[in-house]
Amino acid sequence: MSVSRLLLFDIDGTMISCRGRGVRAMHRAIQDLYRLPPAQAEVPAYGKTDPMLFEEVGAAYGLGPEEIEARGTELAARYLEILATDLATADACSPKPGVGALLAALGKRPEVALGLVSGNLEPAAWLKLQAAGLHGFFAAGAFGSDHRERAHLVGLAIRRLSGRHGCRFASRQVWVVGDTPADVESGRAHGTRTLAVATGGYTHAALAATGADHVLEDLAATGTVIDILCRPE
Repeated sequence: MSVSRLLLFDIDGTMISCRGRGVRAMHRAIQDLYRLPPAQAEVPAYGKTDPMLFEEVGAAYGLGPEEIEARGTELAARYLEILATDLATADACSPKPGVGALLAALGKRPEVALGLVSGNLEPAAWLKLQAAGLHGFFAAGAFGSDHRERAHLVGLAIRRLSGRHGCRFASRQVWVVGDTPADVESGRAHGTRTLAVATGGYTHAALAATGADHVLEDLAATGTVIDILCRPE
């Protein structure tokens, strides 16, 4: 059976929780690089890419986007170093309910290709997935290090996975699975179908208001989720 379905999963909030370690590592990287004391500021990460988050965290320290961009390579390197150390602790990241069983079941279906659409810098994405024990289910995707806009990442992931599987996925063969309105909007921008899950910072009602094709409380009911994502056209 040829591959006929591409499922693009978001990471944070959708598949795993790292309990805010990413943003905390950004704070520490900025403190180290710019020699600044800690700033008491909450920066919600939901639906954003890492380039956006670096700017928002930087703003809490009085740094403008141009100052962040000027030292972007150094900042990313320090961030990844701090994050890798933090994620090496036991239970740093954990899968959301049912995610492991769902990915294992999807991985056995020859018609399904799995991919990632994540706002994380690519090395951070793999570090987080490895910490949650889910890295083996994925081989490719599009990341915040590719582009700051999530909608751009969906198109890039479709092209990359099409090339990887030697086919051309039509938009209606693709599902974007995420936990924020930004995930839904990014999929709809490319004509894909969307499954939103209320496992992050948004309620079922808020996600339903986005016009997602399906909204679930979580991904725990493996059979139900597979029926939604793999149902024949």
